[in-house]
Amino acid sequence: MDYQNVVQEAKHKSELSTADRFVKISNREEKCDLPKSAWEKLFIKSTTLQTWKGIILSKGVMEIALYPMLLYELQPKTIIEIGAFNGGSAVWFADCLEIMGIKGNVYGVDIDISLLDEKAKADSRVQFLQGDCNKLSEVFSPEMLATFPHPWLIIEDAHVNPVAVVDYFHNHGLQTGDYIIVEDTNKYLWEFWSQNWEDKNEVEKGNQKLDDLTNWLMEHEDKYLVDTFYQDMFGYNVSKNWNSILKRF
Repeated sequence: MDYQNVVQEAKHKSELSTADRFVKISNREEKCDLPKSAWEKLFIKSTTLQTWKGIILSKGVMEIALYPMLLYELQPKTIIEIGAFNGGSAVWFADCLEIMGIKGNVYGVDIDISLLDEKAKADSRVQFLQGDCNKLSEVFSPEMLATFPHPWLIIEDAHVNPVAVVDYFHNHGLQTGDYIIVEDTNKYLWEFWSQNWEDKNEVEKGNQKLDDLTNWLMEHEDKYLVDTFYQDMFGYNVSKNWNSILKRF
């Protein structure tokens, strides 16, 4: 193997022009190179087994590989995760920033922060906020968001009112160069979850998540482009997040 060529090819892919790397949602398909059967083993059966410092991480194996790369490239000054669960991923983001020497603030939002792991609660680098995705202005007022330094990385991982959440940050602060990632738009995952999730209404809304986001992106497709470098690193949409790793232009 010619390792010099491998390195040069990797560098070339990461430096692709905007036209090649960043594409409009209208140029994307709702498909995945990885078969549906593989997702049950990769994510469904392992999601609560993956931990960080003993805290459930709740990130897919692809995302665990991709996020640190994106963080280093973006150098975010503000990370907001909507859907904190027990705080594992917020602590992970804070650790990644610290390891990379990035000075940034991490916020985790959930409707019930009593679910937070004690180790997450004790982490002073993360600010956990209790709030409702249906009333996001009560958590992050426009005046508050105006004080947050850029670049931003916004992560929607609550599955509650997701398009309204995206639209809120769009209208109140997202700037050119910021990223927004909508988690769990992989329709295969929702097919598996539909077999075990008691709240069928929640499953139906989750299964609709990609379609709703796609419709919103069609209305803003000159402003939010899919970053195919991260989106397709392991194959077309080989992620739990289909067509939803987005950069603001």
